Amino acid sequence: MPPTAATTASTPRPGSQVSEQEARKVAEAARESEWKSPSFMKELFLGNFRLDLVHPYPLTGRERPEFDAFYDAFREFLVTEVDPEAIDATGEYPPHVLDGLRKLGAFGLKIPKEYGGLGFSMLEYSKLMELLGSVDGNVEALLSAHQSIGVPTPLLYFGTEEQKRRFLPRCAAGEITGFALTEGDVGSDPARLATTAELSADGTHYILNGSKLWCTNGTIAQLPW
Repeated sequence: MPPTAATTASTPRPGSQVSEQEARKVAEAARESEWKSPSFMKELFLGNFRLDLVHPYPLTGRERPEFDAFYDAFREFLVTEVDPEAIDATGEYPPHVLDGLRKLGAFGLKIPKEYGGLGFSMLEYSKLMELLGSVDGNVEALLSAHQSIGVPTPLLYFGTEEQKRRFLPRCAAGEITGFALTEGDVGSDPARLATTAELSADGTHYILNGSKLWCTNGTIAQLPW
C-alpha cells in the first residue's frame, strides 16, 4: 500500500489489551470541547422540548432542477437495471449495475462538484438513499458505505487539499472505497483496534499487521480505508 499522508492514532499495539477506563478516555477525548448550540436530543432527554432548535427547518420549498433530473434518472435505473433477488442469490453486484452507477455519477453524490462529484446536500443524499433502500439494500450498502464511511467523507473533513484533489475525483468516478474496522478480538470498538500500518524504512509503502473482519466493500474496493 503506497503512503498518502502521515496519520496518527492512539491505538494499542497488536496483542495489547485496553482497559475500560482507557477506552472511555479515548471516547471522551473525541467529544466536542465547545458546544456552539444546544442539542435538540439532549434537551429532549432533559425534559425540554426545544422546538425552536429544529423548526422551521431551512428548506427551499422546491427541489433543485438538477436534483430532480438525477432523482428521476436514478429511479428509472433502479427499476430497470437492478434485480435485488439476483444480487441476493449470487452475492455479487453485476458489472452492468456498477457501470451504470458510475455513468450516473452515483459514486459521487456527496462529493463537491469541484472534485468531480454531484455536490448534493445531505437532505438530497438522504432522499436518494431512501429511494435506493426501497429497491435494494445491497446496493444501498455499497453506495452509502463508499461515501460515508469510505474514503470521501473522512477525506473531506480531515484531508489536505492535495489529498482531496488526488483521491476525490477517483472516488466520484467510481473507484469503490472500502472500510475495515471490525477485528476478531475487539468487534467494532475503535479504542481497542490492534491492526497497525507502519511506513517502510525506505518510505515507499506501508506494512500492515493485523486482521480484519466484515470489511464493507472489501472484495471490490480499489481504495481501502
